Amino acid sequence: MPYSRKANNNPSNFWGSVLRNSTLSFAAGLLVLGASQAAGAQQTRTTASQQAADPEAAIEAARQIVQQSPESAKARYDLGRALRIAGKNQEAASELLEATSMDPSLYVAYHELSLTKARPQQIDEAIDRLTILKDQKPRDLMLRVALSELLEQSGKVYQASRILVDLVYQNGVPEKYVARVNARIHYLLSKAKDVHATEKVASEEATEEDSLPPPLPEASLRRNLSASKIKDSKSVQGFGHAPLLP
Repeated sequence: MPYSRKANNNPSNFWGSVLRNSTLSFAAGLLVLGASQAAGAQQTRTTASQQAADPEAAIEAARQIVQQSPESAKARYDLGRALRIAGKNQEAASELLEATSMDPSLYVAYHELSLTKARPQQIDEAIDRLTILKDQKPRDLMLRVALSELLEQSGKVYQASRILVDLVYQNGVPEKYVARVNARIHYLLSKAKDVHATEKVASEEATEEDSLPPPLPEASLRRNLSASKIKDSKSVQGFGHAPLLP
Protein backbone atom coordinates (compact mmCIF):
# COMPACT_ATOMS: atom_id res chain seq x y z
CA MET A 1 0.00 0.00 0.00
CA PRO A 2 1.31 3.50 -0.82
CA TYR A 3 1.29 4.83 2.71
CA SER A 4 3.66 2.10 3.89
CA ARG A 5 6.38 3.38 1.59
CA LYS A 6 9.77 3.76 3.32
CA ALA A 7 8.25 2.85 6.64
CA ASN A 8 10.60 2.68 9.57
CA ASN A 9 10.68 -0.82 11.04
CA ASN A 10 11.78 0.55 14.40
CA PRO A 11 9.32 3.31 15.33
CA SER A 12 10.02 5.27 18.47
CA ASN A 13 8.31 4.44 21.73
CA PHE A 14 6.37 7.69 21.50
CA TRP A 15 4.77 6.83 18.19
CA GLY A 16 4.11 3.30 19.32
CA SER A 17 2.07 4.79 22.12
CA VAL A 18 0.08 6.81 19.57
CA LEU A 19 -1.35 3.58 18.23
CA ARG A 20 -2.12 2.26 21.69
CA ASN A 21 -3.75 5.37 23.10
CA SER A 22 -6.26 7.35 21.07
CA THR A 23 -5.92 10.35 23.39
CA LEU A 24 -2.40 10.90 22.04
CA SER A 25 -2.24 12.52 18.63
CA PHE A 26 0.21 12.76 15.81
CA ALA A 27 0.16 16.55 16.03
CA ALA A 28 1.20 16.39 19.67
CA GLY A 29 4.63 15.40 18.39
CA LEU A 30 4.85 17.21 15.06
CA LEU A 31 3.01 20.48 15.68
CA VAL A 32 5.04 21.31 18.76
CA LEU A 33 7.64 22.46 16.26
CA GLY A 34 5.07 24.82 14.79
CA ALA A 35 4.33 26.23 18.24
CA SER A 36 7.96 27.07 18.88
CA GLN A 37 8.39 28.59 15.42
CA ALA A 38 5.23 30.68 15.82
CA ALA A 39 6.45 32.29 19.06
CA GLY A 40 7.74 35.80 18.39
CA ALA A 41 10.67 37.25 20.30
CA GLN A 42 8.50 40.08 21.56
CA GLN A 43 5.89 37.74 23.07
CA THR A 44 6.16 36.43 26.63
CA ARG A 45 5.47 32.69 26.66
CA THR A 46 3.95 31.12 29.73
CA THR A 47 5.61 27.76 30.31
CA ALA A 48 3.64 24.55 30.61
CA SER A 49 4.93 23.98 34.14
CA GLN A 50 3.68 27.40 35.25
CA GLN A 51 0.29 26.76 33.68
CA ALA A 52 -0.04 23.43 35.45
CA ALA A 53 1.08 24.85 38.80
CA ASP A 54 -1.27 27.86 38.77
CA PRO A 55 -3.80 27.76 35.91
CA GLU A 56 -5.63 30.91 36.97
CA ALA A 57 -2.40 32.92 37.13
CA ALA A 58 -1.48 31.62 33.68
CA ILE A 59 -4.86 32.70 32.31
CA GLU A 60 -4.52 36.17 33.82
CA ALA A 61 -1.03 36.58 32.40
CA ALA A 62 -2.24 35.47 28.97
CA ARG A 63 -5.18 37.89 29.13
CA GLN A 64 -2.83 40.78 29.84
CA ILE A 65 -0.79 39.91 26.77
CA VAL A 66 -3.96 39.80 24.66
CA GLN A 67 -4.91 43.24 25.95
CA GLN A 68 -1.46 44.54 25.01
CA SER A 69 -1.50 42.87 21.60
CA PRO A 70 -5.16 42.30 20.65
CA GLU A 71 -4.28 41.58 17.00
CA SER A 72 -1.76 38.87 17.88
CA ALA A 73 -2.89 35.40 16.87
CA LYS A 74 -0.12 33.90 19.01
CA ALA A 75 -1.38 35.76 22.09
CA ARG A 76 -4.89 34.40 21.47
CA TYR A 77 -3.44 30.92 21.10
CA ASP A 78 -1.59 31.18 24.42
CA LEU A 79 -4.78 32.34 26.14
CA GLY A 80 -6.79 29.53 24.57
CA ARG A 81 -4.24 26.95 25.64
CA ALA A 82 -4.16 28.29 29.20
CA LEU A 83 -7.96 28.13 29.33
CA ARG A 84 -7.97 24.56 28.03
CA ILE A 85 -5.43 23.43 30.63
CA ALA A 86 -7.65 25.02 33.30
CA GLY A 87 -10.63 23.02 32.02
CA LYS A 88 -12.49 26.03 30.57
CA ASN A 89 -13.09 24.33 27.27
CA GLN A 90 -15.80 26.50 25.71
CA GLU A 91 -13.92 29.73 26.31
CA ALA A 92 -10.73 28.05 25.16
CA ALA A 93 -12.37 26.93 21.92
CA SER A 94 -13.56 30.48 21.21
CA GLU A 95 -10.09 31.95 21.73
CA LEU A 96 -8.38 29.27 19.66
CA LEU A 97 -10.86 29.68 16.83
CA GLU A 98 -10.26 33.44 16.94
CA ALA A 99 -6.52 32.77 16.72
CA THR A 100 -7.03 30.70 13.55
CA SER A 101 -9.20 33.48 12.14
CA MET A 102 -6.31 35.93 12.61
CA ASP A 103 -3.72 33.50 11.28
CA PRO A 104 -5.14 30.46 9.43
CA SER A 105 -1.65 28.96 9.24
CA LEU A 106 -1.21 28.78 13.03
CA TYR A 107 -1.63 25.02 12.87
CA VAL A 108 -0.89 24.34 16.52
CA ALA A 109 -4.04 26.30 17.40
CA TYR A 110 -6.12 23.76 15.48
CA HIS A 111 -4.39 21.01 17.42
CA GLU A 112 -5.34 22.65 20.73
CA LEU A 113 -8.88 23.14 19.43
CA SER A 114 -9.16 19.41 18.75
CA LEU A 115 -8.36 18.77 22.43
CA THR A 116 -11.19 20.97 23.72
CA LYS A 117 -14.85 20.07 23.94
CA ALA A 118 -15.61 22.46 21.13
CA ARG A 119 -19.09 22.64 19.65
CA PRO A 120 -19.56 20.83 16.32
CA GLN A 121 -20.10 24.18 14.62
CA GLN A 122 -16.72 25.39 15.85
CA ILE A 123 -14.96 22.25 14.63
CA ASP A 124 -16.71 22.57 11.25
CA GLU A 125 -15.64 26.22 10.96
CA ALA A 126 -12.02 25.26 11.61
CA ILE A 127 -12.24 22.40 9.10
CA ASP A 128 -13.62 24.76 6.46
CA ARG A 129 -10.81 27.23 7.13
CA LEU A 130 -8.11 24.58 6.71
CA THR A 131 -9.80 23.08 3.65
CA ILE A 132 -9.64 26.45 1.89
CA LEU A 133 -6.02 26.88 2.92
CA LYS A 134 -5.19 23.36 1.69
CA ASP A 135 -6.11 24.42 -1.85
CA GLN A 136 -3.43 27.12 -1.58
CA LYS A 137 -0.86 24.89 0.14
CA PRO A 138 -1.58 21.33 -1.05
CA ARG A 139 1.76 19.91 0.13
CA ASP A 140 1.87 21.48 3.59
CA LEU A 141 2.32 18.56 5.99
CA MET A 142 1.45 20.37 9.20
CA LEU A 143 -1.72 21.76 7.62
CA ARG A 144 -2.83 18.24 6.73
CA VAL A 145 -1.95 16.94 10.17
CA ALA A 146 -4.09 19.63 11.81
CA LEU A 147 -6.95 18.98 9.37
CA SER A 148 -6.66 15.24 10.03
CA GLU A 149 -7.04 15.79 13.77
CA LEU A 150 -10.14 17.96 13.36
CA LEU A 151 -11.75 15.48 10.99
CA GLU A 152 -11.11 12.70 13.50
CA GLN A 153 -12.62 14.86 16.24
CA SER A 154 -15.74 15.39 14.14
CA GLY A 155 -16.15 11.64 13.63
CA LYS A 156 -14.94 11.58 10.01
CA VAL A 157 -12.18 9.12 10.72
CA TYR A 158 -11.71 7.69 7.23
CA GLN A 159 -11.51 11.18 5.72
CA ALA A 160 -8.92 12.01 8.38
CA SER A 161 -6.72 9.20 7.08
CA ARG A 162 -7.25 10.13 3.43
CA ILE A 163 -5.91 13.64 4.04
CA LEU A 164 -2.54 12.09 4.92
CA VAL A 165 -2.67 9.24 2.39
CA ASP A 166 -3.12 11.76 -0.43
CA LEU A 167 0.04 13.58 0.65
CA VAL A 168 1.97 10.30 0.66
CA TYR A 169 0.79 9.66 -2.91
CA GLN A 170 2.20 13.07 -3.83
CA ASN A 171 5.55 12.19 -2.21
CA GLY A 172 5.00 15.21 -0.02
CA VAL A 173 6.10 13.76 3.33
CA PRO A 174 9.67 14.61 4.37
CA GLU A 175 11.78 11.52 4.96
CA LYS A 176 12.16 12.16 8.69
CA TYR A 177 8.36 12.14 9.15
CA VAL A 178 7.48 9.12 6.98
CA ALA A 179 7.35 6.60 9.83
CA ARG A 180 5.23 8.91 11.97
CA VAL A 181 2.81 9.64 9.15
CA ASN A 182 2.49 5.93 8.40
CA ALA A 183 1.76 5.22 12.07
CA ARG A 184 -0.91 7.89 12.10
CA ILE A 185 -2.51 6.53 8.91
CA HIS A 186 -2.60 2.94 10.19
CA TYR A 187 -4.10 4.10 13.46
CA LEU A 188 -6.87 6.04 11.68
CA LEU A 189 -7.66 3.23 9.24
CA SER A 190 -7.91 0.77 12.13
CA LYS A 191 -10.19 3.14 14.01
CA ALA A 192 -12.31 3.73 10.90
CA LYS A 193 -12.74 -0.03 10.47
CA ASP A 194 -13.91 -0.36 14.07
CA VAL A 195 -16.34 2.54 13.68
CA HIS A 196 -17.75 1.04 10.48
CA ALA A 197 -18.22 -2.36 12.14
CA THR A 198 -20.03 -0.78 15.10
CA GLU A 199 -22.32 1.24 12.83
CA LYS A 200 -23.10 -1.85 10.75
CA VAL A 201 -24.11 -3.87 13.83
CA ALA A 202 -26.27 -1.01 15.09
CA SER A 203 -27.94 -0.68 11.68
CA GLU A 204 -28.67 -4.41 11.48
CA GLU A 205 -30.16 -4.41 14.96
CA ALA A 206 -32.38 -1.45 14.12
CA THR A 207 -33.56 -3.15 10.91
CA GLU A 208 -34.34 -6.36 12.80
CA GLU A 209 -36.36 -4.48 15.42
CA ASP A 210 -38.34 -2.66 12.72
CA SER A 211 -39.24 -5.95 11.03
CA LEU A 212 -40.65 -7.61 14.15
CA PRO A 213 -44.48 -7.64 14.56
CA PRO A 214 -45.94 -5.65 17.46
CA PRO A 215 -46.07 -7.60 20.73
CA LEU A 216 -49.30 -9.34 21.64
CA PRO A 217 -51.19 -8.19 24.74
CA GLU A 218 -50.09 -11.15 26.84
CA ALA A 219 -51.88 -10.09 30.00
CA SER A 220 -55.17 -9.84 28.11
CA LEU A 221 -54.61 -13.21 26.49
CA ARG A 222 -53.94 -14.88 29.81
CA ARG A 223 -57.04 -13.29 31.32
CA ASN A 224 -59.64 -13.86 28.59
CA LEU A 225 -58.36 -16.42 26.11
CA SER A 226 -57.06 -19.30 28.14
CA ALA A 227 -58.23 -22.68 26.86
CA SER A 228 -60.01 -23.51 30.11
CA LYS A 229 -62.28 -20.46 29.80
CA ILE A 230 -63.40 -20.96 26.20
CA LYS A 231 -67.08 -22.06 26.10
CA ASP A 232 -69.50 -22.76 23.33
CA SER A 233 -71.41 -19.67 22.36
CA LYS A 234 -75.19 -19.75 22.97
CA SER A 235 -75.83 -17.25 20.20
CA VAL A 236 -77.10 -18.43 16.85
CA GLN A 237 -74.28 -18.94 14.38
CA GLY A 238 -74.73 -16.79 11.37
CA PHE A 239 -74.27 -13.33 9.99
CA GLY A 240 -75.74 -10.84 12.41
CA HIS A 241 -79.14 -12.23 13.47
CA ALA A 242 -79.64 -14.25 10.30
CA PRO A 243 -78.68 -17.93 10.57
CA LEU A 244 -76.47 -19.37 7.89
CA LEU A 245 -78.12 -21.58 5.29
CA PRO A 246 -77.56 -25.29 5.82
